[in-house]
Amino acid sequence: MSLLPTMHKDWKPFLLGVVAGAVIFVWTGFDGLGWKTNSAAETLAKRQADTAVVAAYARVCSAQFNAAKDLPARLETLKKAERWSRGDVVAKTGFATMFGEKEPTQGVAQACADILIPEKN
Repeated sequence: MSLLPTMHKDWKPFLLGVVAGAVIFVWTGFDGLGWKTNSAAETLAKRQADTAVVAAYARVCSAQFNAAKDLPARLETLKKAERWSRGDVVAKTGFATMFGEKEPTQGVAQACADILIPEKN
């Protein structure tokens, strides 16, 4: 006597269909419906939060840059610099370093420079 029940001969295609349907359901959910694993959702949330912080700090930086003395001279120095190195120029002025920080948050100086001298399209 066998412990496993005998299966009808038509169950094999049915079970293959169930497995294929489950795979397609999960694939559609993650790919098309935007399902995320917990770690992927946390990574995405952290990336979005970091982007928001950089954007906010860049606005503060540009306001401080524009409010300080010798604006025309600083802007001219910034315009003379290559686009990729303008963030370094802004970082050296100290406007990209927020109160209580020892150095600028990564990306703030470049974002500030992009606000001050937008790229021409």
